[in-house]
Amino acid sequence: MLKNLYNRLASLDLGIWLMAGVIVLLAAGSFSGGGAESSSINDMPLFAWLRETPLALSWWLWFTIALLLFLAVNTVLCSIESLRGKYGRARFLTLIAPQVMHAGFLLIVLAHLFSAYGGLKGVMQVNEGETIGFPDGTGVVVGNISGEVGQMGMMTDYSADVRSGTVVQTISPNHPFFYKGFGVYLKEVQLVPYRAALVEIHREPGAGLALAGALLFTVGNVVLLYVRRGR
Repeated sequence: MLKNLYNRLASLDLGIWLMAGVIVLLAAGSFSGGGAESSSINDMPLFAWLRETPLALSWWLWFTIALLLFLAVNTVLCSIESLRGKYGRARFLTLIAPQVMHAGFLLIVLAHLFSAYGGLKGVMQVNEGETIGFPDGTGVVVGNISGEVGQMGMMTDYSADVRSGTVVQTISPNHPFFYKGFGVYLKEVQLVPYRAALVEIHREPGAGLALAGALLFTVGNVVLLYVRRGR
């Protein structure tokens, strides 16, 4: 019985069906309604959103997480079976390339799990000279908020200075300030009647793992393509 269960979990067919199920569930979630509650998924860590959202709106994501869990187990078992079946009979690159891709996928899944649990997202308005506080009791001061207004009356460029101790850095769109694992992003500024900035705070504890996973997955793909072209 256990051997039969193992063989099913290590089946390549199961992996394909699980991936198809994830795609279908994500598509269902994309087209489902829910208004503000559904749109807030982009404004907070995933597990925080799941705790606050009714099951009627979040069911598809719970099922997706379950399928991804089975897919991770299937990936590990498929790698084990591949190594057992090809060890000593296949060239090293042919043997290792798919396993590198599998390792990259698992790291990406683990990275999203870390960010879903320990991540932070928040948006706040900060007046010039005010301090943004962080959980450890420290903070950074936002100052020198400036912007340029185009001929159409629209803001064309804007920036602000962020000071932490003696360190001062200018932030602007796509140029954030990183502070103790937090990213400080400038979204908008207001110049009148007083200077203020709309700032977004991010913490993504899984970012490093996600980058490592993406690199491994890319390297595995490139090596596999090279090996197959060499045939």
